[in-house]
Amino acid sequence: MLKHEATETTLSITEDGEPILTCYYGDVANSPSLHPVYAPDGQIVTVDTTFGQAYPPGISFSLGTVSGGQYNGQVLSRKWVASSESFSIDSTWEDATGPFLMETYRVEVHPQQNEVQIIDIKISLRAPRRSLELTGDVGLGYHAVEMEHRKAVDADTRMGELEVNGKVSAWGTLSGLTAAEQAPVGVAIFPHPANGKTTFFAEDASFGYLFAQAAPLVVSTVMMRTLKYRVLAYAGDLFTVDVSEYYKDYTNTAE
Repeated sequence: MLKHEATETTLSITEDGEPILTCYYGDVANSPSLHPVYAPDGQIVTVDTTFGQAYPPGISFSLGTVSGGQYNGQVLSRKWVASSESFSIDSTWEDATGPFLMETYRVEVHPQQNEVQIIDIKISLRAPRRSLELTGDVGLGYHAVEMEHRKAVDADTRMGELEVNGKVSAWGTLSGLTAAEQAPVGVAIFPHPANGKTTFFAEDASFGYLFAQAAPLVVSTVMMRTLKYRVLAYAGDLFTVDVSEYYKDYTNTAE
């Protein structure tokens, strides 16, 4: 049975008493992040540190640059609602001139399967005063736990950092052996086709990072712009877990 627990800065979801993920939303300079995230075998697949602030922690969404310049703002207000299997966090971003962006971060957790944990993430954005253009590093990133033999792979069977970087693909994954337990684990990011073209970037040799970069987009004052992703945390490797089949299931059933 799925259930949630909340503190002033975190929301956690468990299944039958076993942890699945924790969302941290206490950082007013960044969007919420998921860490730790667990694979079905109990292995943690994320880390909460950053390398020189270049990458956000855990699994998190990046706003990139706003209207031609890096946004210099923070969260004016943040509120959340939660049920047993899902939660949403509403953030109002402001800069020196006042509120400029409304962000809703919604996470839905599926019941655990034998080899995979499925997490759906929706990011909805609206500009309260004037339309904004988001460019650069806009998208969902995964900061991986320390692994050995770590490799990035995309939907077009490209393998390795040099092959994956800068290529448009339907999905990407980063997997390897956890350094401590020598257990095979991985995380895949499935951008929904409705998001538009997604370019993947990876660092699989040094740091263990995978980023699904969205094409530049305009956030209007009239209606929400939503980006949808499915995250797959799996126990196993690409020989035992058919990531492509899970992607087909997502695109056939997602709204």
